[in-house]
Amino acid sequence: MSAREWLRRPGHLVVAFLLVTLLPACALAVLGWRLFQQDVALEARYLQDRLEHAADQVVAALELQLGRLQESLLNAGGTPSRDDVVTVTFEPGSVEVNPPRRLLYYPPVGPSPRLPDQTFSQGEALEFNRRDPDAAARVFRQLAQSPDATVRAGALLRLARTLRASGRQEEALAAYEQMERAGAAPVGAGPAELVARRARSELLLDLGRRNESEAEAAALLTALRGGRFNVDRPTFEFYERDLSSRIENPGASPEDALVLSAAVTLLGERYRGLEGAGVAQGRESAWIDGRPVLLMWHGTKNSMRALAAGPAYLESVRPRPSTTLEVSITLADAEGRRVLGTSPAPPTPVAVRPAADTGLPWMVKVAAVDPGSESARASARRLALAAGLVMLLVLVAGGGALVWNVTARELAVARLQSDFVSAVSHEFRTPLTSLRHLTELLEDGVVTSEEARAQYYTLLSQETRRLQRLVEALLNFARMEAGRYRFTFERTEPGLLAAGVVREFRSESLAAGFLIEEDIATDVACQIDRDSLSLAVWNLLENAVKYSGQSRTIQVAVQRQSGRAAISVSDRGLGIAPREQKAIFEKFVRGDSARASETRGTGIGLALVERIVKGHGGTVEVESEPGKGSTFTILLPLEVGGP
Repeated sequence: MSAREWLRRPGHLVVAFLLVTLLPACALAVLGWRLFQQDVALEARYLQDRLEHAADQVVAALELQLGRLQESLLNAGGTPSRDDVVTVTFEPGSVEVNPPRRLLYYPPVGPSPRLPDQTFSQGEALEFNRRDPDAAARVFRQLAQSPDATVRAGALLRLARTLRASGRQEEALAAYEQMERAGAAPVGAGPAELVARRARSELLLDLGRRNESEAEAAALLTALRGGRFNVDRPTFEFYERDLSSRIENPGASPEDALVLSAAVTLLGERYRGLEGAGVAQGRESAWIDGRPVLLMWHGTKNSMRALAAGPAYLESVRPRPSTTLEVSITLADAEGRRVLGTSPAPPTPVAVRPAADTGLPWMVKVAAVDPGSESARASARRLALAAGLVMLLVLVAGGGALVWNVTARELAVARLQSDFVSAVSHEFRTPLTSLRHLTELLEDGVVTSEEARAQYYTLLSQETRRLQRLVEALLNFARMEAGRYRFTFERTEPGLLAAGVVREFRSESLAAGFLIEEDIATDVACQIDRDSLSLAVWNLLENAVKYSGQSRTIQVAVQRQSGRAAISVSDRGLGIAPREQKAIFEKFVRGDSARASETRGTGIGLALVERIVKGHGGTVEVESEPGKGSTFTILLPLEVGGP
């Protein structure tokens, strides 16, 4: 039944149906949505709590690591044995680095030792004032025998200079080699070894011995970058730049060593800023050349121990919280720059511990690596909840639809029954009116001739048979509906039965003016209940007459078709729409063309035909096209006994 027909039901029924079905469905939908939102919020809160707990564990682990580093400042033997960690002891006038040779340059912590100005004054006067390099060389050679390495290194540097000025290059080279053996003795431009080897490389180049000069420069640059010389940053950068310019492929200084050297320089600034006898301590996250370092210090102006750790060390001490939740840890400095880890995306839940609250050098951020996988359990729960709500909604909607369909069907049946009662009443009234009128005419003696009287008797007989057939059709239909009708089968030729029904039908007034053509085969035999099947064929003939319209030809055929007996009745009348060809076999249903033509009928004729044919183990088929007529075919099994 279409929605339009449903909406034709009484208004109170539609309203009641909507209240009974839509309100519970809406309530279920609202309840489900609120439960879903609460579950999402609960899962988010649970995930956030786990992150907060993990963040507390990370802070505790970092504090433990920094505490161990703090202890190493008080115990030289506790320094981590790593390439990216150094401890430094600052004392007035000295800097001690552990492990040694880890730095490329060192912070200045006091004035450099200087010789008295008159130490080399006699030789320099002979060299520059009197222009007597030979005499100056003799003075410098004598000073080069001094037991003081600083005096000896200074004298050899000046001796080599005077020898070069007087063209005695080989002797100058020998002087530089002797000066080199003075090692770390300070001269004006750095340690004696560094100054001597650089000058020797320069002299070899002047002598045209390029290969020896480059070899000497390369070896010296390697030693410089290996932390062999205790120089400050300007001195280191000067020598590195000068030596690199003499080599074809000088390479670059190791970044980790450069970062640690700059970090220790910062620690030297902290030491120089100390005042008084108070103990100073601290820890700080700093950036050097775009790389994060950790600085720690503890001590006084007399002695301060400090520690510098590079980014590799920070990565190695990354905490691992004891939780089943997989998290990412991010450390950031006071300015928000990322020191360690990756910054979580904005929608990702994160637990934050500011440096001001923890006392750490960094702000700590802990985020879930994959929040989606962590909520898989909750997703399964929400899916089950959604599935349950959907099932309830489906049940409510299905139950409502079923109730609506049953109610609509019952109302439709009630309407059809009402139409049926009206139609049956009309069908009964017509023959009864004729019977009463004919009887009154005969009773009043109006009909006087025997011929007219005989004609009236014939009409009375026809109307009586018509009324009897109508009553029997109703009774048989009721018995078949209740399952109480008993078929009596016997071997019969459908052709003979159909011919007899046609012959009797022609005598009816209903068939007046119609041509009934027959094509009946007599070599077909079936097990048939004669009375019921005759009634079925009669109903098909009666329908063909009623719905023939302007056509006056009806065809009846009995043939063998695909191993079955086929009894067909065809007309060339109104026809049946395709959408109605199945519904017309239901009780009380009449097609649109029948109602439009105002043709009388009870609506049980074709329903009765279908039940009779099914009782014979057969089927009824219809072929029809609006305006071109219809063909109803009864198909019966051959030689099949009754049920």
